[in-house]
Amino acid sequence: MGKQYISTGIVGASHKSDVLDVEIAKNFTITISSDGFLKIWDNNSKELAGEKFVDKLGLHHLTIFEDVLNEIPVFLIATVSFSGIAYILKVDSNSNIINSINVLDKTDLPIELTDFKKSFWAPKFLKDPLNVNHRLSITKATGKTAVFELILNSSEDLSEISPVFKFIDDTTVTETKFGTCIDIDTTTSLMAVGHQNGAVYLFDIHNLRPIYTFNSFGSKKESVSSLSTCRCVRFSPGGTILAVARDSGSHGTITLYDVKYGETIGQLHVATHSADIKMGGFAHDGWCLSLSFNEEGEYLASGGFDNKVRIWNVATKEREATITISKTDVSDEILANDNSPLDKTACCALKFINKGVMKDEGGLTNDGIVMVGLDRAIRWFREAGGI
Repeated sequence: MGKQYISTGIVGASHKSDVLDVEIAKNFTITISSDGFLKIWDNNSKELAGEKFVDKLGLHHLTIFEDVLNEIPVFLIATVSFSGIAYILKVDSNSNIINSINVLDKTDLPIELTDFKKSFWAPKFLKDPLNVNHRLSITKATGKTAVFELILNSSEDLSEISPVFKFIDDTTVTETKFGTCIDIDTTTSLMAVGHQNGAVYLFDIHNLRPIYTFNSFGSKKESVSSLSTCRCVRFSPGGTILAVARDSGSHGTITLYDVKYGETIGQLHVATHSADIKMGGFAHDGWCLSLSFNEEGEYLASGGFDNKVRIWNVATKEREATITISKTDVSDEILANDNSPLDKTACCALKFINKGVMKDEGGLTNDGIVMVGLDRAIRWFREAGGI
C-alpha cells in the first residue's frame, strides 16, 4: 500500500439518524439522512450552511446539478425518500452562503415525476458540457428508469433562472428487478443502471438504446438472487471504465468493465496473503455500498459495511490504502451531549474531492475524500504529503 490519508475534519451527530448519501459541490458538502433532512455544509469551515426538512420517512439517494447561466449560479438537488417520492430542490447560494433551499412545487413538475405510485429510488443528473441536453434520470422499483430533460429558462430581465423538467421516456428493457443504482458519464453520454439481481444495463442516454448487459456471476438466469444485489455503479472520468459493486452473500465485490467493448477487465480484491485471510477474493468483508473515482481516474475509492474505506489503483488493481473508520473518531464532547447511541460505523456513501476544492493546507494539491455512514458522522480526509 503506497498512500496515506489524514483527517481534515469530522462532524459528529450531523443528523439524528443514519446518513445515507453525500455529494460534493463547488463550495459545499451535501448530506441526506433517514431523519428526513437535507443538510448543506461549508467545505472549508465544515459548519452547517443550511438545512431543509423534506420527508418524514427519510431520504436515501441524492444527486446535484451546478451551472452558471447569464452569470447566475444554478444549484439543483434531486433526492428520493423511502416513500418512493422524488423531490427537486433549488438552492439559492452566493459563494459559501446559503440564502434559501426550496422544494419545487408539484405543479411545476411533470406528472411522471410527481406520481408517488412510480416508487422512485436512485436519481442522477447529467450536465451536458454543451449546455444543450441536460438530463435527470431516476430508477424505479419496476426495473425501468425514467429519463427527463432539464431546461434552464431565463426571466425576461435575465435576473432569474427557472428549471423546467420534461418527461422523455422510460428505458425499454424487460428487466423487472428493482433498479438500485445509476450513473451517467458526461463524456460518452452513457447511462449505467444496476439492479437487485446484479445485472447492469448500459444505455445511450439520448435515445435510451440498450448497448450492453453485464450480468453477475455468470448468466442472467443464474443471477436472480438478491444475494448478488448491485449496490453502486460508477464511470471513470472519460467513461472508458465502469466499476460495479455487488454483493456476494455477506461480502462485497468490485468488478471493472471495459465500456467500449463490453468486456470484463477484472476484479478488485484484498490479496489472499493479507493478514485478513477471510477477505481473499473479495473487496470488502461486508457489502460494498459506494464507489468513487478520483479526478484523473487513476484511483477508485470503495466504502463498505466492514467499517473500511479502500483506495485502489485502477491500472494495477492493487489496494493502495485502507482507512478504518471508528466511533472513537468523534469527540467525547459530542458523544456526551448526544442522547442517541451511535450505530456501527459502516460507510454508506463516499466521494473523492477534486484538488483545489478544499482550501485548507494540502487541499489545493491533493485529492480528498468525504464519507458518511450509519454512525451519523461526516468525515473529510485528504491524501498526505505533497504540501
